[in-house]
Amino acid sequence: MDVYRRYHVFKTGKLQGGVKLEMCKKPSTANLIERLDYSNLLGMDTNLKNGNLKEGTLNWTILQFKSQFPRQILLCRVGDFYEAVGIDACILVEYAGLNPFGGLRSDSIPRAGCPVVCIVEEVQGPAQARSMKHRFISGHAHPGNPYVYGLIGVDHDIEFPEPMPVVGISHSARGYCINMVLETMKSYSSDDCLTEEAVVAKLRTCRYHHLFLHTSLRRNSCGTSNWGEFGEGGLLWAECKSRHFEWFDGNPVSDLLLKVKELYGLDHEVMFRNATVSSGNRAQPLTLGTSTQIGVIPTDGIPSLLKVLLPPHCRGLPVVYVRDLLLNPPSYEIASKIQGDFQLL
Repeated sequence: MDVYRRYHVFKTGKLQGGVKLEMCKKPSTANLIERLDYSNLLGMDTNLKNGNLKEGTLNWTILQFKSQFPRQILLCRVGDFYEAVGIDACILVEYAGLNPFGGLRSDSIPRAGCPVVCIVEEVQGPAQARSMKHRFISGHAHPGNPYVYGLIGVDHDIEFPEPMPVVGISHSARGYCINMVLETMKSYSSDDCLTEEAVVAKLRTCRYHHLFLHTSLRRNSCGTSNWGEFGEGGLLWAECKSRHFEWFDGNPVSDLLLKVKELYGLDHEVMFRNATVSSGNRAQPLTLGTSTQIGVIPTDGIPSLLKVLLPPHCRGLPVVYVRDLLLNPPSYEIASKIQGDFQLL
């Protein structure tokens, strides 16, 4: 019932943070919304053409996968196309620029800009002409985990973006701690003993997939559960409250890993390795105030010092690299070697 309500409120608009179908403005989307039936997760009207949900049909298969990942846009491979149906189709037409066509089929879905996509592939190989094809979940695509299934045989290089972590923030007597989990690499790293300013600086410069806040952030020295009421944590709360996040409790690391496994549909037996780099013998990063005053963190009305230090034609990755060195300094030994390499250029 909870899963059903989540999709029902797409229509009613009663769920905070959900996509509201009533806010869709495109005429093509409005036309599709009129054909929805909220009695099932797909929003499929069984009285319409191609709306059969009987066991063994393609729609029934999609519904089973949708039940496993109700919070993700689902795309199913049908021949040479990737097809979205029902509520998912409406969202893609409205926000991803797709046009309704033959049941909303498109071969460019993985680049549609959806934050998270659960991809269902066909099992390749010989099969009887009229038999039901077998399908499987080939992966979850998002900006930090691009969809590359079936590209092993290509003979050209493929550019990949930086992986986007799932971020968890907690607080203890040692200060603030930020944990980053990379689902694609099956690894995590922790950066603790941070000031509130340092955490905010990292949030402003980090592209992440999902943000989790530990309940320890609420337990400040004043003994109140109203986070930021007496100043402590106020800067971080001001930064987080405008973002989408979820609370979690328990162990800040192990329970965050459990959240990640639930988010990506991983088995609990999947292991994540600790990739934390020791913070010893490293320079302190720039404070939030300094970073904003020199424009390292984009700030309205303040030009970036990096544009003055670097050549006018220098942009993109070199600028990001220098910025990351300032915000996350390496050890003195590594910094010395980087400096030597620059002198040889």
